[in-house]
Amino acid sequence: MTDQIEAAFRQAMRRLAATVNIISVTEDDTPKGIAATAVCSVSMDPPSLLVCVNKSASLHPSLIAADYFSVSVLHKDQIETAQLFSDNSMRDMRFADANWQQHPLGPPLLANAQVGLICQRSEMLAFATHTIVIGSVVDVAVREDVNPLLYLNGAFQTAHA
Repeated sequence: MTDQIEAAFRQAMRRLAATVNIISVTEDDTPKGIAATAVCSVSMDPPSLLVCVNKSASLHPSLIAADYFSVSVLHKDQIETAQLFSDNSMRDMRFADANWQQHPLGPPLLANAQVGLICQRSEMLAFATHTIVIGSVVDVAVREDVNPLLYLNGAFQTAHA
């Protein structure tokens, strides 16, 4: 890819609003997670979604080894959680919040998230710098107050309904 196309693509993606999510797993009784925007639905039959994670991300080896992972879609009032999971220097403090609960299938789930999804890993595809992980949704929790945290133009934003 030419430098010009790469720079233009980077600017284009900064203009693509995306919900902020926490992807998490448990490995050896230790919760691990990262903030991510590359999450989307794949199918309703079966219910499934995909997450794209950079191979250099701290979560990557644990995610591809886990049978189950969770996706906590953040609410606008959870910007501090997004910042915490975006800062590598704060990795040891990420799950200190009392709102994290261990799901019976293993991965931690943020109890008051906009949406909480538990997925069983179904497929993986390596592509360039990332791995695409497809999960079959096995449990869902939905918060009634709809106001997701967004990431747009390099900053956290809120939706205005």
